[in-house]
Amino acid sequence: MDPMGSKGNGSDLGGMLDGVRKEVRGAVRDAQKAVSEAKSQVAGIGPLIDEVVRTVTDVDTIKALADTTRLSILRALSRDRVPKSAKELAEELGEPQTKLYRHLKVLLEAGLIEVAETRVVSGIVETKYRAAQSSVTIDPSEHPDETREVMSRIISDNIGDYTRRFLRHLETEEYPADPEAAKSHGMLMNLSATLPPEVAEDFQRRMQALVKEFDDYPRDPDGVRIEGMVTWFTPSGPGARGGRPGPES
Repeated sequence: MDPMGSKGNGSDLGGMLDGVRKEVRGAVRDAQKAVSEAKSQVAGIGPLIDEVVRTVTDVDTIKALADTTRLSILRALSRDRVPKSAKELAEELGEPQTKLYRHLKVLLEAGLIEVAETRVVSGIVETKYRAAQSSVTIDPSEHPDETREVMSRIISDNIGDYTRRFLRHLETEEYPADPEAAKSHGMLMNLSATLPPEVAEDFQRRMQALVKEFDDYPRDPDGVRIEGMVTWFTPSGPGARGGRPGPES
């Protein structure tokens, strides 16, 4: 056996192994790069998914929202965007867990919430839910007669929920002595006046533009949370025009 040949064969085999190793390392680097790029793309898509605003126009979905418990569930899932199980929702809302399943089913069928994950806990399948959108806008204009009563219930419930949370905030918050600094902790203003039509229309347009500007701000999970409710209406009937105005501030 030629020792030189043995060394030559060994050298050829070593060279082949080195080549395979390089190819494997290259493939691993390519795979790692692809995973990194995929993660970046998903991270970029995340905020777009999180900030989906759904406009509801059909009667069935509007009616699905016309229930205090279902609205409470949707608010709980939308407020912090954290998936929650029926048990966690029951604890947060102070409701019996068994009562929530029917309402969760209605919200699922309406596409207002979705299943975020399922897991087995102590031999039982636990489902966690999340809101299917960041916020819901209701437009009943296509079916005004069918949704008038329903919209009244939805508005009443939302106002009641906001009022409870605002009053709880007033009771627990320590306000600075400086009036200007206190404004950043919460404000309540009641506007009532008789204005020229063109002035009222201009004010309403600017108020709507301001609300849209707020909606378009980028969300920051580590930022300051702001809660607010804006309402606007023009009363009709005796005293609505030219009559005695209400209190102004």
